[in-house]
This record gives sequence, C-alpha cells and structure tokens, in this order.
Amino acid sequence: DDVWLFDTRTAAWTMLLPHTAQAADASVRPDGRFGHSAITHNSSSEVVYFGGYAADHGFNDVLSFSVSTRQCTRHECAGASPSWRMNHAACRVQGSMYIFGGQSARGLLNDLWEYALGTRAWTQVVNELSAPTRRYGHSLFSLGNRLV
Repeated sequence: DDVWLFDTRTAAWTMLLPHTAQAADASVRPDGRFGHSAITHNSSSEVVYFGGYAADHGFNDVLSFSVSTRQCTRHECAGASPSWRMNHAACRVQGSMYIFGGQSARGLLNDLWEYALGTRAWTQVVNELSAPTRRYGHSLFSLGNRLV
C-alpha cells in the first residue's frame, strides 16, 4: 500500500504514499496487493489501477492516485465489473483502460474488458471470432487504436 516515484533524470526514488499497517480511511488508501495493473491518465498526473490479490482475497476495484496531490480515490463503477483477477495485463487507448486475461479462483482467463475513464463504466468486449488463449503474466500495449 505504499507508492513510489522514480525520477529517470536524477535516478532517485521518492516515496509518495508511505506504507501503513492499518489505514484509518479505507476509501482513500489502497489495500496492499500484488499482481494488479496500472496505467497513466490525465497527462500522466494520475495513475489508475485495477485488481490484484492480497494474502487471502482478490480485488476487482478501480482506484486512482494523483501524483500531484498524493491522494487515492476509489472509483464507484457503473455496469457489471470484471471478476477479481491478478497477473492480468492492462493498457490505455484514448479515454479507456483495457484489461485482458489473468488468473482468478476460476483459473486462467481470456476475457477482455473496457473501462471508460470518463464515465467510470465497465463493458465486456465480446469478440465473435477467435480470442487469444487463457493466459497470465503477459503484456498488453496499444498500437494506435489496436491492442497487441
């Protein structure tokens, strides 16, 4: 639940949000987790992250962290949300975050979801043709308006 910033010009780390054993207000402090994904938004001044896993449970929440104010916000999402997952991949294309695959209690996944950052609404992207096989620990990036 700590957040760090690495400055590539000075090669220095700065702690933006220190680790605490128990946060007083869970709505503004993320739970510690691993296997989550993160993208930048709003000209890289905001980090939006999804999912992950803790010692005994998974997450399917969306949170944003403002680098300038050092405040974390839990999103209230509209629509059906993806199941909890970890070790999935995410990237941003225009005003949306896309997540693909990962692993959950059901095993490996190969579903694709779009999260509209402006409306905070999830939509499952259904492909009538073939889709990649179930996978985890992979990467996802945008090539124009396409996902690779």
